Amino acid sequence: MRRNKSIIIERRSDCPLSCTLDLIGDKWSLLIIRDMLFFGKSTYNEFLDSAERISTNILNDRLIKLVETGLVRYTGPAKRKKYILTETGTDLKLIIEAFGMYGSKHFSGAKEYLKEQMASERKTVKKRAS
Repeated sequence: MRRNKSIIIERRSDCPLSCTLDLIGDKWSLLIIRDMLFFGKSTYNEFLDSAERISTNILNDRLIKLVETGLVRYTGPAKRKKYILTETGTDLKLIIEAFGMYGSKHFSGAKEYLKEQMASERKTVKKRAS
């Protein structure tokens, strides 16, 4: 496994919220981490299959950033990388759950969407296991 040198995140202030947003404040990073935490995704193509339809250049950029900042690591050769959350990345679970609860409460159709995604993912996991 290639070791990436961690980059230093430019911080706007020492405010804990601001520091966290400097690290993961873009929507794509949060959605990739969501896919890893809740849907068990770990490969480039699995991330591309997400409902939000991330473009390949954005996905590549965000995966590099997540690895460089120490939230994600990878194993395997370049063409078959499997991305894995580090302990620091896994610590974001409560934040992502809170975002999800907020969205479920305030956006119509969000609860139904979540149920559909979970059902779809269960089918996908069963297919992978077969």
